[in-house]
Amino acid sequence: MAVKLFVGGLSFSTTNEGLREAFARFGVVESARVMTDRETGRSRGFAFVEMATAEEAERAIAGLNGTTLDGRMIRIDKAMPRGTGPVRPAGYRPAPGGGPPRTGGPPRPGYGQGRGGGYGDRPAAPPMEEQRGRGGQRRGRKPERGGDQRPGKPAGGRPTKQRRSGDRGRRTWEDL
Repeated sequence: MAVKLFVGGLSFSTTNEGLREAFARFGVVESARVMTDRETGRSRGFAFVEMATAEEAERAIAGLNGTTLDGRMIRIDKAMPRGTGPVRPAGYRPAPGGGPPRTGGPPRPGYGQGRGGGYGDRPAAPPMEEQRGRGGQRRGRKPERGGDQRPGKPAGGRPTKQRRSGDRGRRTWEDL
């Protein structure tokens, strides 16, 4: 029974015949096909090779995986049937800097240092403990009544001209 192999990392100059010759050293090659782009006809950098038996396929994987073909290191695996691989939405590309934080090496400028954004050299927001302002409140909130007041403002939020208790909201021309 024929075993189909996936060959990745191919050079764009690799042809079906060159691929067949490379695998022929390990057994009978039933088919070798480099995948090409529909619109341009250029190689997509991977291929499928069918070997006659499972033993020949294993020998080809052991002998060629990680070797160089046409100037590129190739990777060989047993091909998976169509539709059994990981499903990704069309056009899916992860954003730079997304995913788990990097563990090794210096931080990469422009990628948010693993915090999901590409804002260049803009510093990250400080932790919540450092965002606390005066009176133990978070930055951006109004101060509590009776706390620190701005100069020139009355305490308690009362207006500077107080009404008389008997006024009941009526004003005369003199009050205006």
